[in-house]
Amino acid sequence: MKSMPKSPRYTILAFCFWCIHLLRSVERSTAQTTDPSEAATLHSIFQQWNISATSDWNISGELCSGVALKGIGNVNLGIECLCTFNNGSTCRITRLRVVMQNVTGHIPETIGNLTHLNYLALDGNYLTGSLPSSIGNLRSMQYMSVSTNLLSGGIPKELGNLRNLTNLGLGTNSFSGSLPPQMGNLIILQEFNMDSIGVSGPIPSTFANLVNLERLWAFDNELNGTIPDFTGNWTKLKILKLHGNAFQGPIPSSLSSLASLTDLQIGEITSRSSSLAFIKGMRNLTTLIVKNSKISDRIPFDIGEYRSLQHLDLSFNNLTGEIPSSLFNMNSLSSLFLGNNSLFGNLPSNKSSSLQNIDLSYNQLSGGLPSWITQGLQLYVQKMHKVCYFHLYFSSDQTIHYISKGEFGCPVELNCNN
Repeated sequence: MKSMPKSPRYTILAFCFWCIHLLRSVERSTAQTTDPSEAATLHSIFQQWNISATSDWNISGELCSGVALKGIGNVNLGIECLCTFNNGSTCRITRLRVVMQNVTGHIPETIGNLTHLNYLALDGNYLTGSLPSSIGNLRSMQYMSVSTNLLSGGIPKELGNLRNLTNLGLGTNSFSGSLPPQMGNLIILQEFNMDSIGVSGPIPSTFANLVNLERLWAFDNELNGTIPDFTGNWTKLKILKLHGNAFQGPIPSSLSSLASLTDLQIGEITSRSSSLAFIKGMRNLTTLIVKNSKISDRIPFDIGEYRSLQHLDLSFNNLTGEIPSSLFNMNSLSSLFLGNNSLFGNLPSNKSSSLQNIDLSYNQLSGGLPSWITQGLQLYVQKMHKVCYFHLYFSSDQTIHYISKGEFGCPVELNCNN
């Protein structure tokens, strides 16, 4: 018996069913799953830290799902994955953020198994113990920060293996020992936060290689020796904070090459004195703080040409000469602290309205008080008149307070309302 020909409609439906079946087969064959070893590592770490993956990126128990595939941004607890391995069927963990989660315990050695990590942020927790040497296995790392924890022990030399690092944050921990010379291998490093971490010793000579540094926070440690001359070769620097250490003078004049600096803070320099020659080329400064640094010099006459300067603190040094009047007429300057030097001469008759915080105490100033002290600023100055030494503080309530220390019937305190 001769069969009836199939209608075109039946043929089209059959083709559609075949396409759907084929697509489902392809989906099953290319299902994306987290690399099993990395999944086990992350589960183990989270278990030790007593935290759990969130449903935003751990859908039905699959770590690399949900927002982990779209980008986690700056959420405080999350991962991000890349699923281009094994023809798109395997996902690797590339970013891990565990920030301000009150995590306690150690950073386990197994974190070194997450070899595809390029971003690690563990800031603001209560992590203790040492930074594991296995961290050196994470050679794809570009950003790493463990700041504001309770980490201790030496900084592992294996950090020097992370040659793709551009940002490194170790700040506010309790490390010990010196900076590993191997960290000089981080030649593309741009930001290095190592404030208040407890390290001591000199800055290693290998740090001369860090010519791409743009921001270095290294204050409140026990670094010693001299500030290296090669620091002047870090010409991309915009922020350099070295105060609160035990460096010896002199401050190298090579720093004058740092023309991009906007924020320079140095302090507590011991032994040999320095001039201010090192600020010569820093015309982009907004903040210049060089306190208690054995500066023996005059304030440069061209200081008024530093037109971006907002905060200037040269207190507790050996500055001499008169205070350049241009300092008081800079439109940008709001804070001027020159106390505890050997400056002399009169205060200028004019002052910019932007300059509202002034400390000129414990110098050898003379002459009368200018009219601008009635403009609602904060002023602390020592005035010498015969054998009377007056400390003047002009408060925000428009009251001038003269507190005297002297002899021959000098008043103990005078209040003068304006």
